[in-house]
Formats: sequence, structure tokens, C-alpha cells
Amino acid sequence: MSKKALPDFFQLDHFNISPLDIVRCYLHCEPEKIHPKVILMPNWKADIFGEQCEVQPIVEGILYAIHYKGQAFSLIRSGIGAPQTGEIVLALACTPCKEIIFTGSIGGLLPGMSIGDLLLPTQSISGDGFSRFLEPKINPPDMYGCPAHPDENLRNRLQRMASDACQLAQIPLHMGTVFSTDSILSQFFRLEEWVNHLGCIGVEMETAAAFRASNLVGIRMAALLQLSDVPVIGKSVFNGRSSGEEIRRREIRFTILSRIILDTLVET
Repeated sequence: MSKKALPDFFQLDHFNISPLDIVRCYLHCEPEKIHPKVILMPNWKADIFGEQCEVQPIVEGILYAIHYKGQAFSLIRSGIGAPQTGEIVLALACTPCKEIIFTGSIGGLLPGMSIGDLLLPTQSISGDGFSRFLEPKINPPDMYGCPAHPDENLRNRLQRMASDACQLAQIPLHMGTVFSTDSILSQFFRLEEWVNHLGCIGVEMETAAAFRASNLVGIRMAALLQLSDVPVIGKSVFNGRSSGEEIRRREIRFTILSRIILDTLVET
């Protein structure tokens, strides 16, 4: 992994843009407000961690400080989609951040999956537009279909913690390749291709851009996601989900997923 920094080919100095400008714009705070270990999520509310630890708002709705087992972490809500999440990861290169665990929702692509199950991506296939801008030149084939990977050490730590917790709670933990798309409505007729030809077990909207950005700027990153829908069995984000499934999903997120992430960050 490269030394933590935004790449020179961005030419930000040429346009009189400083690291401080970037942090103030994207995170609405000074760089020193960000802790070395960060939880990043697109849209869930900070209260999912409230049952496990103290959550203190720093910038309401965006940035929070978490205190757990004698350590302090930052919690950031980036907004949904590759551009918003990717930009936050790039901005974190201008702060003390060294490690990120990303969490959020994912659609399951295998019939045996259930809403609320947890999923740990081993790699993410790019179907987003943001990833193409993280290279000095835009190649003719573009970045579509290219894999992006989490940090191996952090992913292994997260996997060990998640495996133990899920086994104890008797909750399925799925591991494998996921696909990052930019469109919800246009994805459905492509799902079979992503499963059969790319080996994907889930579809979401951020991890390819986030992994690629974190590798570019030298920040360790891994992800733990939760199934919000399983469209291949008629349970999409638009319909088909029962109230019981939503209750199960919420309970797992508040009691199991949140603790797995916090305990992984505490572990050195």
C-alpha cells in the first residue's frame, strides 16, 4: 500500500486547493476532528451503534465520535452511491484516518439468502462511473468489470470477528464477490449475468469505488454489509419484504453487526 496521500496527478496544488479545503468541504470540520479509525456508511443513522457505546454528534447528520472500550472512533455518513462515498474516502487522506470499515445495505443474489443476513465482500466488481477517474488516464475499456479489493489484513480481522459472532448468534455470514452498480432500476435484467459470468453473490452501490479510492490514497479498508433485499426470490427494495423480515434485519444490525465492527476496530 502506498503512503497515505492524494495522488500528485490530481494536480490540486495547481488549482490552489489545499488538504484543509478538502476536509472542510466534505466533512465540515477540521482534520484533527477525525480519528485514525473510521466507520463509514452511506445512509444508516448513527443510532445503530447507540446500544453498544456512546455516540457524540460532531457535525449533525454527517460526523460522530464513538467511544467504545476506551478507544475513540469516527463515524461518517457519506450519502448513497459511489461518487459521494468515494469522495469521502479521498478526503480522509487529508486527515489522521488510517483505517476504515465500511458498512451498509446490499441486495442478495442467491436464492438461499435471507433479509438481515451479513455479507463480507472479498472483492467488488466495478459497475460505477466514479472508479474511472481514479487513474491518470481513462482507458478505452474503462473500469467496468474490473475488481477492487479490500485490505487483506483488515478483512481477515473483520472476517474472524464476524465468523465468531455469527456462529454464536446462528446468523448466516456470506463471503464472496459483489457488484457495485450506479443504478437500481436498470440492474434487474443484468443480475443473472453478474451471478453466472462474474460470480457475484450481492449487488450494492459503493464498495468498488470505496476500495479503489482507499487503495489509491493508502488507507486500509474492508466492509461488512447486511442484506436489505433478495430480488432473485421476489423480495426487492420496492416490494415483497415482510414486517418480520424488516424486524429481523433491524435487530441484527443494532445488536450483532454494530458490535462486530466496533470489536474489530478495537483489535490491533
